[in-house]
Amino acid sequence: MKDVSLHGSLILMLAMMSGCNPDQQNETPPTGSPTEAKTLEVDPLTAVAWKSRVVPDIVYHRIDDVDVKLDIWIPDRWLGEAPWWKPASGKKPTLLYIHGGGWVEGDRQSRVLKLLPFLVRDWVVVNIEYRLAGTAKAPGAVADCLAALEWIHENAEAYPIDPSRVVVYGDSAGGHLALLTGLLQEGDSLCGGKLVVGDKPPVAAIINWFGVPDYEAHSKYHTGLSGNPDPWLDPADDLDEALRTLSPVNYIQDSTVPILTIHGTEDAAVLPAQAELLHQELNEQGVRNRLHWVEGRKHGDFTPEERTEIHQVIWEFLSDVQVLPNEDLKSH
Repeated sequence: MKDVSLHGSLILMLAMMSGCNPDQQNETPPTGSPTEAKTLEVDPLTAVAWKSRVVPDIVYHRIDDVDVKLDIWIPDRWLGEAPWWKPASGKKPTLLYIHGGGWVEGDRQSRVLKLLPFLVRDWVVVNIEYRLAGTAKAPGAVADCLAALEWIHENAEAYPIDPSRVVVYGDSAGGHLALLTGLLQEGDSLCGGKLVVGDKPPVAAIINWFGVPDYEAHSKYHTGLSGNPDPWLDPADDLDEALRTLSPVNYIQDSTVPILTIHGTEDAAVLPAQAELLHQELNEQGVRNRLHWVEGRKHGDFTPEERTEIHQVIWEFLSDVQVLPNEDLKSH
């Protein structure tokens, strides 16, 4: 108490000497005081856990006694009290993410970090699994991806999904499946009629990370190297028809949605000629597209700097094709 009185007397004396009103608040508190206003640049990775939540393990497709699942990430806000999450306002652009793994391996859980650039930007992200070759030969995975797209549109009211801004996105085998998911149209038949596309919901754009547009050339190249049959194909199918109908490049037309492709110039898993062919065919049909080469890189071995540049290209492309408004691009 004695210390407090002495402190108050000193303040009063200093105020009188300076001609200030001792009852007036100090408008410029000393550095380090509790009232000092601090401006921090928000770390988006620190913030994302409190502005995005996941609803996991949703069965979106049930076939042959197999439950095929997805996780949906929603840009809700943590409240700190019941009801704990504040629902996102308005409808959001939505990403359908399809993982890679050569159609024979991979899972959705191990790829979650690839979703962060979209979660930070308040996208809805649908991260799917699909039946791999050990469970279902082609075109099983394609049927699953189309079912996931249908699920997104069917649930657009239940979640903050903007059905007019659904972007299909995948890498490697996932890039191939993303291309097919976006390019196939009603009535298209795959693998001798094993899959006939029904009334398919629309997509706004496709982001293809080193995927396969010409499955015929890709399959023949790799089976020639290994001497083994293609593990995704059913040996009972007509090989030529299966390869033709599993090739996204055969479904390009002038109404095809915009496509962005990212590819390393030294990729030996999916040859650069694949990206060149896709770019050429899209240009010939007058389809809006962009091919972004990553010089000297192989199958996704991109540096952090290169990945930063790639995502800047993605935002610019999505803005150009009106999936993202220009002000959203600038705000990030």
